[in-house]
Amino acid sequence: MLRSLCLPAVLWAMVAAIPSLLSAQAPSPAAPPLVSPVAFFKHADFGKLELSPSGMYIGGLLPANGRLHVAVLDVAKSVLKVVGGVEDHDVTSFSWVNDNRLVFSVSDLQLGLGEQRGGGLFVVDRDGTEVRELAPTIKKRINQGQMVPRYTALFETLRDGSDDILVVANDSNVLYPDVYRMNTKTGRRTLKTLDKPGDVVRWVVDRKGSVRAAVAVERGTVSRMFWRPAEDAKWVEMGAYQMRDARITPVAFDGDGSLIVASNIGRDTFALYRYDTEKKALGELLVAHPHVDMDGGVRFDRGKNKVVGVGYDAERPGTAWFDEDWARLQNAIDRALPERMNVLARGDAPRVLVFSYSDTDPGAYYIFDPDKRRMEFLASVRKDIKPEAMPRRQPVRYAARDGLEIPAYLTLPPGKTPTRLPLVLYVHGGPWVRGGHWAWRDEPAFLAMQGYAVLEPEFRASTGWGSKLFMAGWKQWGQAMQDDLNDGMDWLAKAGTIDPKRACIMGASYGGYAVMIGLARDPERWRCGINYAGVTDINMMFDVTWSDMSNSDFLRYSAKEMIGDPVKDAAMFKAYSPLENAAKIKAPVLMAYGGEDVRVPRVHGERMRDALVKQGTPVEWVVYEEEAHGFLLESNRYDFYSRVAKFLDANLRP
Repeated sequence: MLRSLCLPAVLWAMVAAIPSLLSAQAPSPAAPPLVSPVAFFKHADFGKLELSPSGMYIGGLLPANGRLHVAVLDVAKSVLKVVGGVEDHDVTSFSWVNDNRLVFSVSDLQLGLGEQRGGGLFVVDRDGTEVRELAPTIKKRINQGQMVPRYTALFETLRDGSDDILVVANDSNVLYPDVYRMNTKTGRRTLKTLDKPGDVVRWVVDRKGSVRAAVAVERGTVSRMFWRPAEDAKWVEMGAYQMRDARITPVAFDGDGSLIVASNIGRDTFALYRYDTEKKALGELLVAHPHVDMDGGVRFDRGKNKVVGVGYDAERPGTAWFDEDWARLQNAIDRALPERMNVLARGDAPRVLVFSYSDTDPGAYYIFDPDKRRMEFLASVRKDIKPEAMPRRQPVRYAARDGLEIPAYLTLPPGKTPTRLPLVLYVHGGPWVRGGHWAWRDEPAFLAMQGYAVLEPEFRASTGWGSKLFMAGWKQWGQAMQDDLNDGMDWLAKAGTIDPKRACIMGASYGGYAVMIGLARDPERWRCGINYAGVTDINMMFDVTWSDMSNSDFLRYSAKEMIGDPVKDAAMFKAYSPLENAAKIKAPVLMAYGGEDVRVPRVHGERMRDALVKQGTPVEWVVYEEEAHGFLLESNRYDFYSRVAKFLDANLRP
């Protein structure tokens, strides 16, 4: 999360002149492990910088009086000014409305995840005047007696020179929000989706801010895609798809009003196409990748009024440029900052804001002046992380036992010969998400710095790697999904990289489920397990009424296809629920839960703990009462990862 803003050396004098802007040093844990978790798990020094539309100003986040505020840097004058914030909250996201105005929202980083009462929407002029509340925070709504969860959130900035933005709000339907055009001077808003074509879960607007495409759902299992030639025209259905169907999905609009879609029809991975509205079919292929889905990342140049490229998140990320000017610019910056991912942004001015990161560097910002051919360093995202000391993060692939290729990321301790290392096999949550990316990540970096090899498999059911891998995981909890993890471990053992007799399995949420069923199903493999916020019984996912998923269309319909049916698949649920197989677990377990977690309520952990303790299995148990489905408070993160380091040291030593 966000904590302070690192600035060029020439600007530090201005910051130092305001003592209240300097954040306090995070306390060290009481008993530091081999490598302290503080630098890895403290909130980032800042989240992002963003150029104004003209390119003359840079917005950022800066601590003032113990809270994060919006700050603006005049690039030409090197003048920094803190311009906006909200009492008892931290500004955690912002965007430029136009060259003179910024919109922002807030959270409270001094509370746990379960106590968050952020939200709200606020606006301020670049000089710090004209501060206005566009939508109240959740805390304010509760204090006013509003019990039904309502929100208004930024959807898109228009950058058309006006003071208007697009917002989404769930005033008329809690689950399916509408789109409004809002004037940030008056707060007045105009509904743009009165004639919505069903229960819309995704809206797509064109470059003029007109709502012209939508994705609606029915019973959680049918997706209907719509588009229209103008905002006052009737909706045209592009297609209706069952969960397993290949499909066409609206993504974005080009400057000429043409629709860009993603589709996996006739292929495994999604690719981007122009949509032929006359034929109601795919048109020109824009970009495709053999390994990963291309279903977003469209780069638009407002000056040229056209799509100029597409970013992609493959084993290593990159951008496919369609425009020669942007391609030349990318090549010049890549030569100046090699072996990194360099993300470019610019306004009307020639200067370019560059966010540059790698597998060892959380990232830094630079300003590049193409006329002067000069690159100026601005800020590091995490100034306490030294890239030269960090472990490398390698994208790898291995074959599962049925021949399916499994992508993964492997992080090895720096400076060590990768031979017979102890292993931490890290299982991502979801499970229907993309787990790993080529970038610095706190957990694997921290674990590798303790001396462990860290393998993060993109096991079947993971998304982003094509339809085959995704759907191969349906109804495979504890089965083929678990085989993929074991096959990755065996692959490393065969290569001599790890010592298979010193392995621990670790994960959160679904990853916590994989930990517990792994310890039960394959007890000979694992010396220990680390489960935080993990599911421990599949039936409880459907039965616990205080979960935020209870009574949802996902559990009523989708989950029965993707996980299983509690009635029809009762035998499978029993066979692959960790709680039902607790007697088979003998290895020590570290279990941590959030007291306010409503995604995986801590009853999952409590019942599992009680069963293990009753039979004498060693359990280290911790509840962070103020946290939810994850740990936000720095003190809790330091405590948890200090426990992780000590637990691994005690169980994986030779």
